[in-house]
Amino acid sequence: MGTDWGKIGYRTMRFPGHPQETTENSVDIAHLRHIHGYDSVHPVGSVSVDGPYLKSCFDFKRTRTIAGVKSLYDVSAITHVYGFGYSYVDIREHSIGMDARLWVLATPIDDKLLEMTLAGQVRELRKPKRFFAGMQFLPPKWRTKIMNQIILTAQKRDVLQDVTIWGKKQYRSRPRLCQSDGEIGKYRRYCEQFYLERQTRN
Repeated sequence: MGTDWGKIGYRTMRFPGHPQETTENSVDIAHLRHIHGYDSVHPVGSVSVDGPYLKSCFDFKRTRTIAGVKSLYDVSAITHVYGFGYSYVDIREHSIGMDARLWVLATPIDDKLLEMTLAGQVRELRKPKRFFAGMQFLPPKWRTKIMNQIILTAQKRDVLQDVTIWGKKQYRSRPRLCQSDGEIGKYRRYCEQFYLERQTRN
């Protein structure tokens, strides 16, 4: 992982759900604004699929209050999906000059419950472009650790907001999609390869 990266932090949750639903967030760009309050969200290029591998890229801005101070974050994200249970996200925050990694690991516990683990890691913040909430007085390893915890807490909050939506969704074999749904159709066709009944028909 490289000696210039901080330790990996974790958050784990259990809730009713299916990993296809949780992984759909990798292409559901529209929900980032309406559910999580992201700004200036736009895809970069098209979603690409190569067998069990799917890649999506997008940029966004986000305002966060840390220790009573509002800060605007300018983020680029590249999501690498390897089936339903493993997603890896490369994150670049431009205004700070910060690199981060996020793993989203979804494991079904039974036919209803899902366990999701978020694992996060931040590259050591030695000379950031800007500081936040007094962290300039901390050594790089400490500010890196604190920033990783801030990111993981924000990601967990996002997931819990999504849980409310996932719990109310209903299956439709032929859903009506609108333009703002983007490439969800491509994602759902990608998902078909992971179901035994689909493989049997082919």
